[in-house]
Amino acid sequence: MTANHPILTTSLILACAFAGATASAHDGDLDPTFGTGGYTVIDFGTTATAYGLAIAPDGKVVLGGVVDGGASTGDDFAVVRLHPDGHPDTGFSFDGRTSVAVGAGAATDTALNTIVQADGKIVLIGNGPDTGVNGDDTDMELVRFNLDGTLDTSFSGDGKAFINFDAGGANNDRALDGVQLANGKFIVVGNAEVTGQGSDFAVTRLNADGSRDTSFDGDGRLTFHFDLDATFKDETASSVAIDPDGNILVAGIAAHGGANAFDYAIARLTPTGALDPNFGGDGRVTVSFDIAGNFDDEALELSIGPDGAIYVTGVATDNGYDFAAVKLLPDGTPDPSFGSGGKVTVPFDLGDSNSDIAYGSALQPDGKLVLIGFAAITSGNSDIALARLGADGQLDPTFGYAGKQVIPLDLGGSLFDAGVRGRIDGGHLVISGVTTGTGDYTQFLAARIVIDTIFDNGFDMPL
Repeated sequence: MTANHPILTTSLILACAFAGATASAHDGDLDPTFGTGGYTVIDFGTTATAYGLAIAPDGKVVLGGVVDGGASTGDDFAVVRLHPDGHPDTGFSFDGRTSVAVGAGAATDTALNTIVQADGKIVLIGNGPDTGVNGDDTDMELVRFNLDGTLDTSFSGDGKAFINFDAGGANNDRALDGVQLANGKFIVVGNAEVTGQGSDFAVTRLNADGSRDTSFDGDGRLTFHFDLDATFKDETASSVAIDPDGNILVAGIAAHGGANAFDYAIARLTPTGALDPNFGGDGRVTVSFDIAGNFDDEALELSIGPDGAIYVTGVATDNGYDFAAVKLLPDGTPDPSFGSGGKVTVPFDLGDSNSDIAYGSALQPDGKLVLIGFAAITSGNSDIALARLGADGQLDPTFGYAGKQVIPLDLGGSLFDAGVRGRIDGGHLVISGVTTGTGDYTQFLAARIVIDTIFDNGFDMPL
């Protein structure tokens, strides 16, 4: 049985100049010193979408995603490196971008997240068909690039690592997120089909060279489930982070009440891969919004504060989809000081289906939380949408317009713009995403948003 997650599926197929001007910018505005007017579009000449984002130690911006490689290779992993000012880094594969066919033949390989190592090497994380196997049989995939954009052959022999669980069903195993540990090892999360279980949370730990770390759960691979529903058992881990104690926090969704009804599902594992009973009693916590009889609530990104507080963001179903956030205390209980019982929803409701989806989020050092995604405007027309919450979960009135910001780039015919991931970089928020450019196909997008200004004598000045 193959998992069917409406929002997670959508996230996999989205491709479906003033000197000193920062002084006049407000929190939530595009930073005009980045790229052209605050954003950079990278055109591969065909359909492409940037899902992953990382900031390199030298401040360069790295985007990872997918590009249509044509009939011979299908969808390929793609990566772009930009200078800190948003312009392509020509020291990376000559023009700042490259792509690689991961699987054999016309495979659909999709990179969904991006890591930049301390040495500057780039790792893309995603999934694609099992080599030489057709149909739904997919594997987790990782690809590592050298600083110049070439494949790093010290990683799994040829720069590409494949991880399969092959635990049942069609053996559909997917990776959606990953993180590198201080010792160089990788934690990668997603889902794996398991006999009798639909799809379960799947976690693997790899050595720095891409091989499985057999000290983690015996063979480097672990699956576990929530089983909130006796009939529908599709579960997916969409995000991972490491807490101050070295524990592994994983967030995603668990079916509850129907084929397309999900709750937020969060688990904490010890460094050895055991569920931590100090979190939620058995290592697992679920959260539902269930607004007005709507039961599709999906967690898409996880962040951990310096105090160990856990922020989980995504969507809740209301009149369409709303941005949503949950804050948990380190033991997994909801933080009563955040929103209503630890939960917040943010509707934009600007038109069409009112589908406002927060794919990503970024936690500022001051505890404010920025949600990143898109707001539907009309059919085929969506704009980048951002919302910032204060430490209490309320919309921050110093950001955008009453805490929300909508950015219409509208560069192409279908007018589809969306933010996907965000990372804090000093007084700015860098986001990755997608825009429909002048060729009327989706293209990589990077943008930088001002997030840290103070009001002084009528002028906003960067801190």
